[in-house]
Amino acid sequence: MKTHVIQQSEPLLWQRLLTFGNECYEKQNWLQAEYYYKEAELQLDYLWSTEPTNINLLMAWICTLHNLSTLFEQQGDKQIGLRYLLIPHHRMLNLTQSKQATEDVKLIAINALKLTFPPILVFSQKNPICNDCKQSIQAFQQQLESQQEVVH
Repeated sequence: MKTHVIQQSEPLLWQRLLTFGNECYEKQNWLQAEYYYKEAELQLDYLWSTEPTNINLLMAWICTLHNLSTLFEQQGDKQIGLRYLLIPHHRMLNLTQSKQATEDVKLIAINALKLTFPPILVFSQKNPICNDCKQSIQAFQQQLESQQEVVH
């Protein structure tokens, strides 16, 4: 495994890491792709923690976790694949309910849920999941639908 990537928090490092991860994924070099995606996730998580209203960093973080999900699903490890879909979803849910989060951050998290939930729904339709997860997904979907009706 290559470890020549220097740990720093420069804004473009995460982009390079994702590019390397994508290149490795395309070559089916799973371990190397996993390494780069995880490094990108760490960088993005740190950068986003310093700029919690930076939507670009948040979206890149979510996409990186979704890349990890796809990577593990491709390898047949569906449980870990689902876990990487649930991490950003649960974090956004927690932010929407946080007393410490600003209203701007809560609004960003609410909007991000529209990106984190559909992949979970698709995953649950393609793969067997536990009954508790099914019920949780159905309840969240109903909640989203009821909120959309109120808005219209």
